[in-house]
Parts: sequence; structure tokens; C-alpha cells
Amino acid sequence: MFLDVLDGHKALLEITYVTNPGAAWSMFSDYPEALTLLASFALVAIYIFRKYLELEKAPQQFIFGCIAGGTAGNLGDRLFREPAEVVDFIDVYLPLLEYDYPVFNVADSAIFIGGFFCILLAVKDARREKKGSVELAS
Repeated sequence: MFLDVLDGHKALLEITYVTNPGAAWSMFSDYPEALTLLASFALVAIYIFRKYLELEKAPQQFIFGCIAGGTAGNLGDRLFREPAEVVDFIDVYLPLLEYDYPVFNVADSAIFIGGFFCILLAVKDARREKKGSVELAS
């Protein structure tokens, strides 16, 4: 039941071929060239400003590796496919919510994971700074 559709029931995970000219959830589908330029700019910016991203630390290496790798993966699809579209293929169904999540790919997952851990690390650092400033004030 996990990977196969049996007896008419929807599987939790299916492989579905879909192309997407836009970003997440097909946003900006009318502007694939702009998304290609934005992805290129983001990768160049990460490279140029890498000295300021504290990439000598393992958590930041993981975060920006995920973000840059995912961006490069989707950019590769846009540059080498005609029309400039990303191939999405991971189709997840959440039966408890009766919700069919939008189809995505491995690159999208990497970008999400990198972004999630970036936010998590920022919250952790903010709490540590707040705790340190409270101790200094005491």
C-alpha cells in the first residue's frame, strides 16, 4: 500500500512525471526566464559572499550545500530542457488529511531542508544572544 495503488486506494507515495515552468506550487509560471536568472544570481551571490556566510562551520556548510545544490539542480533543468521547465516527480498523499501534496523533486526538498535549518539555526542563535545579553546585564 505504501508505493503501489491497490484496489483503487491512493498510495502514500507515487512517482508522477510533471513539468513545472514556475517556482514552488507553479508560482510565476509565466516568467520562467526570470526564474532562471534569479536562480543564477542566487548561486553567484552565494559564491561571491561565501566568506561572510561562516561556511567554515559544519551547520552552515550543510545549509548552504542544500540550498546551492537544490538551486543548481533546478537551474540545470531550466537551462537544458526546452521549454525551460523543472521536472517534478515525487507525489505524496496524506490520507489523514485527504490532501494530495503538490508534486516536487529532490532539488525542491534540498532547498526546503536548507531553508528550514537556516531558520532553525537563526532562532537558536537569537536565543543564545538574548541569553548572553541578559547574563551581561545582571
